[in-house]
Amino acid sequence: MSMNGPNQGFAESVARFRAELAAAVTRSRRAAAEAHDQASSFHRETNDLSGALREGRAQVEPDELTDPAQRALAEGWRRDHGFAVDEFPPDEELVAAPAPPAPAPSGQDDDDEDFSQHRILFRG
Repeated sequence: MSMNGPNQGFAESVARFRAELAAAVTRSRRAAAEAHDQASSFHRETNDLSGALREGRAQVEPDELTDPAQRALAEGWRRDHGFAVDEFPPDEELVAAPAPPAPAPSGQDDDDEDFSQHRILFRG
């Protein structure tokens, strides 16, 4: 008996299914590897940033500080689940010093035109 007829169609379907399954497994492995790389990079950057903050090598803007109530909830959750809780300096030490004010214009720039001059305003 030869592989013609209904059996041949079944064999082709199985081969197609196996090829599609192999392609899907390959895609999933590639996606998992990319996700692992992203997670590792994020973890490394987070550790670098937290280390810099703890050691005073980095500062934040006042609007970047975590709300104390939210911080307490997060710390409690981490402790309850057995995770380490990093200790950071007080907020006052983390906040960047305000930038110095911009210098006032000297008024001696030749490119500035003074449109308040009487002869320009009244043409006379």
